[in-house]
Amino acid sequence: MGCITGTWRLDLGLMVLYQMTLFFSVQMLFAIFLEYMPKTYCTDDDYCYKMKNKCLTDFIREDDSQICPYNSTDFKQCVLDAKRVDFRSAQFDYQQDCTGLKHFSSSTATFIGTLLGNLVLGYLSDTIGRRPVFIFSITLGVPALILSAAINGVMNFYIFRFIVGFAVAGTLTVGWTYSSEMITPSRRFRLRTFPNWANARMMQVGVSWLAGEWRLASYLCATLSATVLPMIWYLPESPVFLEQKKKFERAERSREKIAEICQLEYEPKPREEMKDLKKITPMKLLKSPTLRRNFLVLCWMWFYVGMSVYITDLNSGDMAKNFYVGQFLCGFALTVSKITIGLLEPKLPWLGRRLLFLASQTIAICAYIIILIALWTNNKESWWYTVVYIFAYASQSLCLETCYLSLAELMPTDVRTIAGALMNILMKVGTIMASTTKPIKFWYEPLLFIINLILCTGGVGVVWKYLPESKNMNMQLVGQDEISEEDDEYSSSTKPDDVTSSEDPSHNHSEVSVSEKSEVTEKSQKSENN
Repeated sequence: MGCITGTWRLDLGLMVLYQMTLFFSVQMLFAIFLEYMPKTYCTDDDYCYKMKNKCLTDFIREDDSQICPYNSTDFKQCVLDAKRVDFRSAQFDYQQDCTGLKHFSSSTATFIGTLLGNLVLGYLSDTIGRRPVFIFSITLGVPALILSAAINGVMNFYIFRFIVGFAVAGTLTVGWTYSSEMITPSRRFRLRTFPNWANARMMQVGVSWLAGEWRLASYLCATLSATVLPMIWYLPESPVFLEQKKKFERAERSREKIAEICQLEYEPKPREEMKDLKKITPMKLLKSPTLRRNFLVLCWMWFYVGMSVYITDLNSGDMAKNFYVGQFLCGFALTVSKITIGLLEPKLPWLGRRLLFLASQTIAICAYIIILIALWTNNKESWWYTVVYIFAYASQSLCLETCYLSLAELMPTDVRTIAGALMNILMKVGTIMASTTKPIKFWYEPLLFIINLILCTGGVGVVWKYLPESKNMNMQLVGQDEISEEDDEYSSSTKPDDVTSSEDPSHNHSEVSVSEKSEVTEKSQKSENN
């Protein structure tokens, strides 16, 4: 990026960092590959049959092969085709879902790890900082991902997948909080559109296709994910976090580092312009009617969206005739929609968080209804079922964008990562519940989408009534107007010893970012040149 200067230099770097962070975090979806089983299987004596569940030995042997009749002229070629496995998974090797672990899959172990990780890492991030927790998560998760494939044994596999899930909690929650605090506010939406979950999903599909089996795919994913470490090591701590903790000297050094990255001259503001921000604790958040309402609405959104997305996603293995094509198309449709919205959002002031959520959720509800019709009329093998399923996944996943953006823009800095951790815990509860619904697919598949319809209809009602618009919200001042002076423990007792940057108190609703100083300096340099 040597030819790029100014705030774009930092912002583009953050976008690359966040994309690779998402690539590691998408290990949550790698469970689809880890638990994949082919639709047909052939025994050692070339008896081929259609699989009705994930167990290779659970079949009724008939006189003639169900797939390749013994007296057919092309019997050998038919057997070769039927033996072909699109992806050799951990389930294919270990057959763990055919043991006492039937209701405790590898995806469940990963999600439980993520749930517990949010309890620990979210608190640490709001206590000791975003950057150290971010670094710890990557240095823990990458080796665990390698060991999950390198060490044989079902229990070892489950233990290391649990650790991977624990690390993903840090990269998901802390990675998003750190990046959203560092990037220029006008580009915050682009941070969730250009680098996105769908791109990470397509990267994972590509790696899995190249590898062809889960062990090599795990090694490749770990290698690519490790690129996050040198990037986050080079970047400084979030000045927004440091200023909220009143660590002004460190915040100034951090902003100087940012100005150096942007190749701009850093000019600190005079001390008297520093706004004394109020300390907002979790108890103060719950006592404030407005903050409490926003928190509870976000809790419901994260829980039900997480559950409905993963019910859709974890059962998508057979939504297309070709496994890889179906998974790739899901990611492709989502990334195209995200980039399109990312390009339009700055030009459309009316395209806010609420409208994006409600429109996406409505499309998903309509898609679930059509999926139910297809299942009830035995049209699951049709091309339009695949198309509608992709629409259902992409539109439901777009609802996650509002969840993440609203979290960053409606929760105060002091409790942003803690709140994000709690939201992720609720989402993981939803995903764990989603992972336990997989047996329903072999019992009565329409029930999966009936559950989604009920959840999503209730979600639309709550969001319509209670979710406030938060587009371009000043993240550093979120909740400051909701806390009275009497409740503020630091309102007059603590004064800054050193000054970095802040907002003019008369502009409480203007945009703010850690690169704002650099942006101002950049503009002043341009004006001088002109």
